[in-house]
Amino acid sequence: MTTIGIVGTGISGLQLALRLQQLGIEVVVYSAQELDQLATGRPRNFPARFGPTQQRERQLGVFDWDTADAQVRRWDVTVGAGDHTLAFHGELRPPSSVVDFRLYLPHLCARFAERGGKVVVGARPITEVAEQHDLVVVANGDRSMRELFPRDASRSVFDAPQRILCSGLYRGISEDTPQSLDLCLIPGIGEIFRIPFLTPQGRADVLAFEAVPGGPLEPISRVDPAVEPVRFYRDVLALLGEFAPGLRERVDGQDFTLIGPGELSQGSVTPMVRHGWATLPNGKCAIAIGDAWITNDPLTAQGANLGSHTAFALADLLVTQAGGYDETFCRAASEQLWTHARNVVDWSAAFLGPAPAHTTALFAKAAEDKRIAEAFINNFNDPVAMWQSLASPRGTDAFLAESIEE
Repeated sequence: MTTIGIVGTGISGLQLALRLQQLGIEVVVYSAQELDQLATGRPRNFPARFGPTQQRERQLGVFDWDTADAQVRRWDVTVGAGDHTLAFHGELRPPSSVVDFRLYLPHLCARFAERGGKVVVGARPITEVAEQHDLVVVANGDRSMRELFPRDASRSVFDAPQRILCSGLYRGISEDTPQSLDLCLIPGIGEIFRIPFLTPQGRADVLAFEAVPGGPLEPISRVDPAVEPVRFYRDVLALLGEFAPGLRERVDGQDFTLIGPGELSQGSVTPMVRHGWATLPNGKCAIAIGDAWITNDPLTAQGANLGSHTAFALADLLVTQAGGYDETFCRAASEQLWTHARNVVDWSAAFLGPAPAHTTALFAKAAEDKRIAEAFINNFNDPVAMWQSLASPRGTDAFLAESIEE
């Protein structure tokens, strides 16, 4: 009988495990962490899961957050600062789901185990895992796996972080419109966004600064609120006042605080594509998905959604092949997965650089016409369509014409 070993308990690894289980393929999940550790610790990321990902979760029978406190329905977007600010808003249909992975990942892992799936806890060498299975799928981007899947220079635009991050979970921020997010794009400086979020402690708000290195948003990423709390909150509020004044007005200075110790993530990410497969010493192969394959900056909120899409696409390829997972299969499978993933990578890379004239024109049109604003916002559900609309002036013109026709 064909067996698949999956290394990693992130969204891509667990959705792949659940899907293969559903399709009747024997699968074992390998987790470096004890299962209760998935529900604890610092927040690792703040994912927004868009409509297609939610549909796949419904197909797996694991979508359990169809409630207002876990949804974002409206986007309020500003581009620029001061007197040169453009603003537009729109409804996202369906609403995105915003659930802390400390709730989400244990839920998926528990469903897999309840349905008879096997989870092996404890770090194991990849060679040991490979001895037990016909194919190893690596969905864990830790350092040892990065050595197995080195950087793909032909597909990696950057070799250094493009943003310095300071993202945390806060209380004390009000909403003008329930279930809305704020996205402030400040050319040359970075981005500030606020997202309502369902955490293990209940409803809170993500407040994130994505700083262009060396710019005015970067210093906050080096201030430790546990060591210098007064300075930290003072500087956060000052940055909001200067670069996101509308959002600053909704912050209650008396109640504004992180929801708890450690509820903050500071650091940086280097966007990167790694080689998608590797041959192991015993001749068997490993294929990479999730963070083991592609690391995107969180700006476009596509990481979890790409992981979900890739998990289902790979499951289809594995079922069709039904064994014989050699180098030829892994090379071809990785190339097929790349046909979708490249749109996410290219779009994310474009958003990290200066906006070209046709993108700036799109934002200006969105500020004038709600149809265009909503079409742009809803393209976050479809990265292929989004990249087609942003990749060239011709694509943007076609997008604008189609948006107005609808």
